[in-house]
Amino acid sequence: MLLADDSLIIRAWQEIAAKAISARATDIHIEPQEHITLIRIRVDGYLHVLSRQNKSLHERLITRIKILARLDIAEQRIPQDGRICIGLNLNQANIHCRVSCLPTLYGEKIVIRLLPSNLADLALNQLGLLPEQLAIAQLAIEKPHGLILVCGPTGSGKTRTLYTFLQHLNHLRSNLCSIEDPIEIHLAGVNQVAYQPKAGLDFPTILRAVLRQDPDVMMIGEIRDQATAELAIQAAQTGHLVLSTLHTQDALGAIDRLQYLGINSEALSSCLHCLSAQRLVRRICSACQNNGNSCSLCFGNGFFGRLGIHEVIPFTGELVQAYCDGASTQRLRQRAKELGYLDLLSAGLLQVNNGSISEAELYRQIQ
Repeated sequence: MLLADDSLIIRAWQEIAAKAISARATDIHIEPQEHITLIRIRVDGYLHVLSRQNKSLHERLITRIKILARLDIAEQRIPQDGRICIGLNLNQANIHCRVSCLPTLYGEKIVIRLLPSNLADLALNQLGLLPEQLAIAQLAIEKPHGLILVCGPTGSGKTRTLYTFLQHLNHLRSNLCSIEDPIEIHLAGVNQVAYQPKAGLDFPTILRAVLRQDPDVMMIGEIRDQATAELAIQAAQTGHLVLSTLHTQDALGAIDRLQYLGINSEALSSCLHCLSAQRLVRRICSACQNNGNSCSLCFGNGFFGRLGIHEVIPFTGELVQAYCDGASTQRLRQRAKELGYLDLLSAGLLQVNNGSISEAELYRQIQ
């Protein structure tokens, strides 16, 4: 009977994983409720119910996943994190996943994040940048030193953009290092270091150590405090190309954020090369043109995939001069518009006009 139960759970988990992969899910949520276990998947940024399972299967399903992720199956009181591989069948587990386990009222909840596995997708022309924005970004990341910032809220695709920049620069002539929390995509040729504060590896500690490793390019997952900001600026000023992210609503909002973290205007104007912001907006389904109904491609949702909407501003020339002259961030936004640089709304409306996204979806993401 034990063997039969084990086989049942193995098949149940494999079925969930295969359905999630087929639906292009980025996350699988296994959520204990009072009487059932709810299985949901996130597709194109939105959660959808995949199935409802008998509550009696919950603990065994969680145990199966924790075993695969090499987590402590006896520990149910504290959060745990691990990694697993899944696939469309048991013999083809080729998709790397991050596993997060959290104690809740009715039992442990697990979220499995499916990580991108196709490095061919990490190409500059796959980000959704408009031609003029692509030219600005490419010019900035090919400079030998300086600071490049990608801004936006959680879930806006900032990390993938940084990985794409790294992959573009990934060749044997350069020493590339990254500091991440956590490492999401394994990039051969990049020295990737994970943020582990319990082990004493916080961002400033790792960054100081990386600076002694003769790096050419450094990716910092996020500038989150004054110490990290100061070290990033120092690195950019001393001959390194630094790529990082900030949680701000638009590109030029990064300046206010860095000043709040104690970075002065002279330091910023000397090393900041390029600012960008982005959002991910659901694409209109090419098969049904958003009509949904019985569409076999989008399963009636009317949307298929997501498109990056970007604001890319080179921090050079007149903008730097205006900043040094004391212009406010609002004035800098106005000047950037006068210079022809598209803000998020303007860039998004161009994609609305060419039929890639709907106006309602655009405003949902940027307002």
